[in-house]
Amino acid sequence: MYPSLWYDKKEDILYSGISGWVSIFGDAPSPSPLSLWSFKPDGTGSGSWTEVIDSGSPVWDSISRPGSPMSAFGSDSAYVLGGFEDWATNSSITNHQEPAIGIPGLIQFNMTTKEFSNSTVSGYSLNGTAEKGEMHYVPSFGPEGLFVVMGGDDVWHPGSVRGLRDLETVSIYDPSSRQWFNQTTTGNIPQARMEFCLAGLESNNGTYEILMYAGWGLELGAAAIPFDEIYILTLPAFYWIKVDYTPQHPRHGHTCNPVGGSQVLTIGGLDTNSSNDSYYSPFDTSADPFTQGLAIFDMTRLQFADQFTANAPSYVQSDRVKAYYETRPTTHFASPELAQLISVTHFANTTTSSTTNSSSSSPSDSSTFSSRPAQPPSSNTSHKSPGQYIAGGVAGGVAFLVLLGALIFFVRRRRKSHGPEPVSYAEAFGEPKHRPDPGPRETVPEMEGDTAPEMEGDTAPEVEGDLQQTRAVELSGKRFSPPEMKGDFEVAELKGSAHQD
Repeated sequence: MYPSLWYDKKEDILYSGISGWVSIFGDAPSPSPLSLWSFKPDGTGSGSWTEVIDSGSPVWDSISRPGSPMSAFGSDSAYVLGGFEDWATNSSITNHQEPAIGIPGLIQFNMTTKEFSNSTVSGYSLNGTAEKGEMHYVPSFGPEGLFVVMGGDDVWHPGSVRGLRDLETVSIYDPSSRQWFNQTTTGNIPQARMEFCLAGLESNNGTYEILMYAGWGLELGAAAIPFDEIYILTLPAFYWIKVDYTPQHPRHGHTCNPVGGSQVLTIGGLDTNSSNDSYYSPFDTSADPFTQGLAIFDMTRLQFADQFTANAPSYVQSDRVKAYYETRPTTHFASPELAQLISVTHFANTTTSSTTNSSSSSPSDSSTFSSRPAQPPSSNTSHKSPGQYIAGGVAGGVAFLVLLGALIFFVRRRRKSHGPEPVSYAEAFGEPKHRPDPGPRETVPEMEGDTAPEMEGDTAPEVEGDLQQTRAVELSGKRFSPPEMKGDFEVAELKGSAHQD
């Protein structure tokens, strides 16, 4: 149950076998040995299976088969995060009453090299483990796309704490730098849940919308009905929109799949509207209200459709998503690094997007989460895509540094050309050279630390004491972050050595 299924677009190959657990419907066999298989379609509705890495490979010495992990694929790799291990995933565990053990860490499978790697991750759950949530690949932002992780619960084991992960925060993994970020969300935030489904579509206006459908909160029967909900998380604003939809058919363990244009296909699931105390016994006989367990949801109209439309036009934002961005919303990002990643965009279905080059830090042996406070906001308007405003803020910061450097050069050159006559800080910004003496003069200290003074509008920074000094102010030799300019965008410091196109 809940197996991983990854698609290598370059080779047109499907991979499976690394995760999942034996079915508990009917006669449950013992878990098969851990191995990796591929399926190659032949274009006629059939294909062939090949064992890529057999069960005797030493690669499995450091990898356990996880049950109900968060998994997604994108770029050239597939990732598996968390999950649990018990008798249903590992044949060496024979005691069916033994509690499941949480599996920490992130497994990566490189589809080009056919190699696995395992890295540690901490900070994304109460006890370092998680299961039954969702990981979703967003190709539109970041040098290599970004992976968004949300929901689920923490795997319980003796001495640990278990709880549903709230959706006020989503975790973001950048594969280009192997960094994690915890990003706060806003809007009509869904109730914490598990075993829901996600599907994402790239709009024609520089945004990316993620559909979240159904799930449950570990309670069956009437308590599960309110979880039959549909939400949209729109990026880059990280804003939740609740769809107008009457809860009727609660389900969990289903999948959501983009199938062209604005259409998302939902498949199967378990009926959560049951008061039976047994966890799964009533679900195999419950009739699905959707024909053959299939339904089409339209992301533009924000409602279920009566039929599937072949060759559907490209997805465009719903009226509610458009209306939100027309308010010029402000987004506080978890860190300048995340803001920079969001400014790197790859939109194929838009005429207003842009792609910005970015450098990234070298990969490390373990993944760590950013816990820095939110930086000054960036905003969007109806005249530009959201990503362009963030990119504009970064470019604006670089332009300001160039102007500041030119100003310092002018001051020093004027000192040299006029001999011993000093040039004051105020004179450099156009203040009168001669003015009444207000009292004792103070020496302007050199700037220390990692930040420069903030400038507001077109006025010069205010300096204590007499503005007419006996020497020009020189910046400290220390490295500092660019001053923030007042406005609706965020200035983020570029990591490492980067260039602007």
